[in-house]
Amino acid sequence: MTWDGRIGRGTALAGAFGGIVFAMLASSGTSRSANVVVVQKDAKPEWIGASVCQRCHQEKDPTDVKEYQQTRGFDFVRLWENRIWDAHDLHSMAYKNLTTNATKDNTGGDVNATAQRMEDNLKRLRGDKYTVAGDTACLACHASSQNPLDKATFADAKADFFKTDDGVGCEMCHGHGSKYRDEHQRSMLVKGKVPAGEATREVPWRNADPKTKADAGLVNLRDPAVAAAKCASCHVGNKDEGRFVTHEMYAVGHPPLPPLDLMAYSREQPRHWGLSTEMPFLVNLAKKDAKKAFDTFHYRDGESLVARRFVESTIGALRSNVKLVKQLADEAKPKNDGLDFAAFDCYSCHHNLKYPSDRQARGYDGPPGRPQFRLAPFAMARLVADDEKLAGELDTLQKQLAMSFGNRTYGDPDLVIKAVEKLDAWCDAAHAKVAAVRYTKDEVKKLLDKLTAAASREPIAEPRGVPASQRAVADPELAMLYVWAITTLLLDDAKDGVLPANVATLRDGLKGTVPTRLRPNSAYDFEVKINSPAPKGIENVDARIGARMKEFNAFEGPVFRGAFKKLK
Repeated sequence: MTWDGRIGRGTALAGAFGGIVFAMLASSGTSRSANVVVVQKDAKPEWIGASVCQRCHQEKDPTDVKEYQQTRGFDFVRLWENRIWDAHDLHSMAYKNLTTNATKDNTGGDVNATAQRMEDNLKRLRGDKYTVAGDTACLACHASSQNPLDKATFADAKADFFKTDDGVGCEMCHGHGSKYRDEHQRSMLVKGKVPAGEATREVPWRNADPKTKADAGLVNLRDPAVAAAKCASCHVGNKDEGRFVTHEMYAVGHPPLPPLDLMAYSREQPRHWGLSTEMPFLVNLAKKDAKKAFDTFHYRDGESLVARRFVESTIGALRSNVKLVKQLADEAKPKNDGLDFAAFDCYSCHHNLKYPSDRQARGYDGPPGRPQFRLAPFAMARLVADDEKLAGELDTLQKQLAMSFGNRTYGDPDLVIKAVEKLDAWCDAAHAKVAAVRYTKDEVKKLLDKLTAAASREPIAEPRGVPASQRAVADPELAMLYVWAITTLLLDDAKDGVLPANVATLRDGLKGTVPTRLRPNSAYDFEVKINSPAPKGIENVDARIGARMKEFNAFEGPVFRGAFKKLK
């Protein structure tokens, strides 16, 4: 089963009387099974806007609201999510980041130097009336679409197809809400005497299975692989959805996209939602019915939810990277063309020449001198799979993909497609392997040990024939992923507000050579409260990216390895 199916598979629930049944359920006060959820058949999911979501998810103290006292809604979700999103989340500012002198009266933002550079450069090609704020290729990731994006909707989309008031609003991650808006709020009286502290009204939506919710348009973000694919649609790229930063965009000024790490991204987003471990409804369900808790909410009692999300999303990130490569190969094949250069590892060409070089010591899977794909997602997926057989298979598949990239100057689409199909099957096998693991403290320690050992590995004097799984870190993208990963696992066991000594030591040792944070000088290592102050310091997008790229380009392998060797 591919992850495309897990995101939005299936059709709406059948039933000729769906509309009638829904009306009866919504108006009835009698108790029914908590699994009775009715989805509008064949209705097209549509955008409803963040203002609709805010009606319930903007509470300051939901425990004071009578409705939520009856449904115990605050035991399932926070109900104050929008307060964090609106005050802290960069997604809410995504459209304003397209502001230029030509559009500042419409976007409501300050002129963004990056957007202005891109617009000025592209006007030479597309004419004086061109604006980045009116370009659908920009809006696909910087605004909200009226309907879910796919090849057909994006091909026909004009600028007015996108809603800009919310930037990247709730529905771009959670799914367009027209079909589930009413159903996920519907509640019914509970029959009989209710123990103190329990719900007097049940909400059928809570116990509905993920497929039923997906049929209604809700994305199952509790599943790390699904969440990773959703984030990757913009932060890696998805050509089918019109979301892809082309080499042309990079050339005119679009910032390089950091490698995707779901846990680091969500931590510094910052996270506005409650983890399952923080939600009493889910904690109690996992103790009573372990199978349902995992099948429905991807949560197990007695393991690290953070470690599970890290591991599964890492495999999901690899899948999204190679999926994009296949989409580009599919596009190039009928034209007898090569892949867009943005499919290749930027660092293959854009790096300072050094002698001797860690890159030479690392060796090459394909022809030396030909640009390669991004290697970092492969290394991380290989590590978390924690299986010698799977590691060996990925080494082989990585080499096949490398040869398909190097066979022709811009890649060989036929060979790329074949290699990616095998990689997709590998991701299935790897996910099945990790799904069976219970991430206890011992398992988390194993992960930490493996991360530290891999990051500390010295280059091999004779790299010829050495498999990828035994190579030293030789590029800043992978270096960032190692730092973010070990930070995630160490913070999971930390006291709120107290940075673990190992994390502080690592960051100090890498200062100026590896970007250890996505948002420098922010307090987003830890939980963000309703009234938490906004970050200070480097938060302007141009300044933030400039600081990150300065560190990125200063990467030194020996400094990186030395910092990890100091960890206890």
